[in-house]
Amino acid sequence: GNRKHFNGHIQSLESHIVEDFRRKLKYFFMNPCEKYKARGRKPWKLMIQILKIAIITAQLVSFGLSNEMMVTFKDESLLTFKHLFLKDFKDYQMEPYAIYIKADLYNHIYFVIDRFLHLQNLTMGNLAHTMVDGRTAPLSLCKVFYRNSSIDPSNETFNIDPHIEQECIYVHPMGSVDKCLDTRTNFSLDFRRLISVNIYLSLKSINLQTVRNHELPDCYDFKIQIIFDNSAHSGRVNVVVENNVSIYECKDWRVEGTSGKNNYGLLVFDSVVILSCFASLILCGRSIINGIQLQFGNLAFAPI
Repeated sequence: GNRKHFNGHIQSLESHIVEDFRRKLKYFFMNPCEKYKARGRKPWKLMIQILKIAIITAQLVSFGLSNEMMVTFKDESLLTFKHLFLKDFKDYQMEPYAIYIKADLYNHIYFVIDRFLHLQNLTMGNLAHTMVDGRTAPLSLCKVFYRNSSIDPSNETFNIDPHIEQECIYVHPMGSVDKCLDTRTNFSLDFRRLISVNIYLSLKSINLQTVRNHELPDCYDFKIQIIFDNSAHSGRVNVVVENNVSIYECKDWRVEGTSGKNNYGLLVFDSVVILSCFASLILCGRSIINGIQLQFGNLAFAPI
């Protein structure tokens, strides 16, 4: 009789353990609303996930708007440089910008130099010459050509040394007018050997449109290269403007009426994002640990 009573007690205990395990398992896989109805526990994890989605979305939208302004400023600056330094440039021209006459090539090169020297009196943007060690960075005018060549199409003969050489002259914005005239006088091109004429210049600017979105303006360093490409020697010199941009924080700045409130607000917002992500990580990690313990049937009953 005692043995039957003991076996019945064991079976009752096992049945209770199994039923308790099933109840825990069922509760573990309930959705937040069902858990709230079952035990009145508020769905903190769900609320944090919703909050995290909202604030991260806001952060992405803010970043996207800021990035859009940066890309727009870079594209518009490149278009501005083409209008400033390319003679008779038109936005709507279908054919690539090119030159076909020797005199036109010289005129275009001198046009770039004149525009560079008188930039401050011409541009409507926040453009300025780059300063290096307290001096204004010069414009570099370089011609790239074959070392030696003798070409006579009429006799179908040529003699060429394919080694490439480069010669450069430098024009300073603060240089005298006589020096600029000397540059023009001494600059000549051998079109039979000429591969390209490359003009390098450096400008700086500040993107002020970010102030409207309560962001500090960035400083831009434009490394501009204007290439007169004669490598095909077909009588057509293609002109290409390349722009390499460096973006960095301005050295000395002040925005009237801000008193650092905007920066403080951004810092608080970023802190909320970090805290919500950290809290979500803890709650999700706890659920994973409870699931692993439940898998082995060792989870002590506790609200999840």
